[in-house]
Amino acid sequence: MSHPDDLRLHVAGPASPVPGEFVLYWMQATMRAEENFALNWAAARANDLGLPLVVYQGLRHDYPWASDRHHTFILESAADLYAAFARRGIQYALYLDTRSPEEAAAGHRDASPLVRLARRAALVVTDHVPTFIAPRQTRALREKVAVPVVAVDSCTVVPMAYHAREYSTARAIRPRLLEALPHYLHPVGNVEPRVRRPVELPFEPARPAGPGTAGTPVADLVARCAIDHAVAPARAIRGGTAAARRRLEHFLRHGLPRYAEERDDPNADATSGLSPWLHFGNIGIHEVLLRAREAGPVAQYEKFQDEALTWRELAHNFVHFDRRHRTVAAIPAWARAELDAHLGDPREAVYSRAQFARAETHDELWNACQRAYLRDGTMHNRLRMLWGKSVLLWTRRYGDALRILEDLNNRYSLDGRDPNSYGGIHWAFGKFDRPFYRRPVLGTVRYMSLKAARDKFDVPRYVARYR
Repeated sequence: MSHPDDLRLHVAGPASPVPGEFVLYWMQATMRAEENFALNWAAARANDLGLPLVVYQGLRHDYPWASDRHHTFILESAADLYAAFARRGIQYALYLDTRSPEEAAAGHRDASPLVRLARRAALVVTDHVPTFIAPRQTRALREKVAVPVVAVDSCTVVPMAYHAREYSTARAIRPRLLEALPHYLHPVGNVEPRVRRPVELPFEPARPAGPGTAGTPVADLVARCAIDHAVAPARAIRGGTAAARRRLEHFLRHGLPRYAEERDDPNADATSGLSPWLHFGNIGIHEVLLRAREAGPVAQYEKFQDEALTWRELAHNFVHFDRRHRTVAAIPAWARAELDAHLGDPREAVYSRAQFARAETHDELWNACQRAYLRDGTMHNRLRMLWGKSVLLWTRRYGDALRILEDLNNRYSLDGRDPNSYGGIHWAFGKFDRPFYRRPVLGTVRYMSLKAARDKFDVPRYVARYR
């Protein structure tokens, strides 16, 4: 059984517990009841204090890009969480904000359920995520309560704080990660709370129904929320740890044996496809890598490890150290200079954000990629690279292209709003890369051709899937 070391803890101010009724784990991003560093640390502190552990999760209506798609995935995850926490004897409660924007504005001075619970706690533990709304929400809670709030890094193998600086390439960070891997890649396990008594809650928890569990149908709960109902739930992806583990087993049996040779073919189903569940924390990267290493073979696992460890943790390193990661300021200086120098170059085509969103370009492969987002909430990683480069080529200003890519990715993709999202988007603008041959529009920023994709995989077959 392992415990997170100090490098996983992100503390602002005193961390010593205060007198309180319980230890509160505020689940923001690591939506799993097992093998969860933040949950384990909270349970261990509850045991030290002789207090019960309460797990609180809130789902508001006003987060950026809130939609039926994201809400549905989160509520499906919550159905799994109720069952998993019940098996462990841990109190878990989900607060679902079903107020209208007007009701929320009228009651904005009232303390939220989270604040009311936190004021009764001896300690609040939450998830450390370096982007999207988690950092802002954690700071806001720290400002409202006198209780210590400790954020724990549960999303990386090697803690983000292990690194003293930002690394500019995979080649630079890889040796550092491999050096740390023997110390950090091991089973996470679970800490069991010793004090088990229910705590009175200041709200009525929402209980979404799941396979074999009673509750309100997820679609009914989603319909009550003031969110974007135009972005429908993904057709083939269900939220929750059970679905994540089914997908992992499918990959280990059918994808991993072919991974090195076929991972770049979007028709081959040779990739893990786990990014939505990793983003929402339904499954941990430790479990994924350890199960893949056990399944082998070695050559296939080593290639998968390089993608799942090196590139994933490079993106977390970027977002952790560069607070400008949502802006053009995070594009490398050499790439910005090249893109600036070619702002006046003629474009093959120029499209608006709405045209991109509706998949209304002249290229059938790009349109199929966007339709994959619209329908399935996911896209093959090789195609995301082509998709992103093309938006840069078909937009007059690269700052506009960055904002369009962020919006399309975060609105439609189930793994959007993630460090990997910003790492992947910025890669299209030269991040983690080097100069190549000079071309129109891009200068020496790497060029990728949609037409050349026809020589690499069966494009008509892929397009037919999303026609």
